[in-house]
Amino acid sequence: MKRILIVVVLIVLGYFILNAVQLDYGRPRSGISEYYVANGVAETGALNLVTAIYLNYRVYDTLGEATVFFASALGVYMLLRKLKKGEPDG
Repeated sequence: MKRILIVVVLIVLGYFILNAVQLDYGRPRSGISEYYVANGVAETGALNLVTAIYLNYRVYDTLGEATVFFASALGVYMLLRKLKKGEPDG
């Protein structure tokens, strides 16, 4: 039974990988890249377009990701510290 499950998982994985090769990863269809190029420097005042996108348009995503990373690292640290002292969890 375990081998049949492994074979089925591999077949499904192969199916998704083969379909991913056929996807079109060309130019984005949303037009947001053209907007960034046309208005990025004027709206942000940055000299570099990459800096304008990263620090102005995507700053909230970056801060959110940093907050989540910090919270998870703090949680792991607290859990390991608790286990090291031999305290019961709960």
